[in-house]
Amino acid sequence: MRQLLTAKICSLFVATLLLAGCEGKEGPQGPAGAQGDTGAKGDTGAKGTANVVYSDWITVAKPQKGVNDIGVYRKTIKIDAPQITQEVLDKGSVIIYVRPSNTSPRIEDLPFISAWSENNTMVGSIAIRSAFVVGGIEYQEDWLTPGTPAKNYTEFDSFRFGQLRYIIIPGDVKARVAGLDYSNYEAVKAHYGWQD
Repeated sequence: MRQLLTAKICSLFVATLLLAGCEGKEGPQGPAGAQGDTGAKGDTGAKGTANVVYSDWITVAKPQKGVNDIGVYRKTIKIDAPQITQEVLDKGSVIIYVRPSNTSPRIEDLPFISAWSENNTMVGSIAIRSAFVVGGIEYQEDWLTPGTPAKNYTEFDSFRFGQLRYIIIPGDVKARVAGLDYSNYEAVKAHYGWQD
């Protein structure tokens, strides 16, 4: 019995070696397997803000002053911004923020209306806004009310807000993000990742 068992084991061993050493031609591909389970969700990618351009805070020079073609007293100056191209004007966005000085925590987005006071009494208001052209920004203050500008305003040889920063969002970056308050400078700065 023992010899029979040894013979069977040896025969099985030899048959295994013979079959393992055989090579034949490759058979046809089998049918596709079933779809696997969906993998785990990956981490959120970095914000797509690589093409967003922002300037340093620019101290605005002495304005040109006078009455414009529709009879409104205006202070204006052109600021060079070579990154404003025709493509940006056609497809992108430009956002302007202003502040009174580099030490002021107050920051406003344009356009907006500001009161003009003398001796703690409001005597008028000014519209602060900007216009864009290829290569630049025209920063403007227009006296609104009453019709005749206050003497102190016309003699004041600077702008109400003496510093500005521009943000250029090209057409390939989503300019208006749902839920982002563009009048909140700190929120916009954090979203686009720029520094002061």
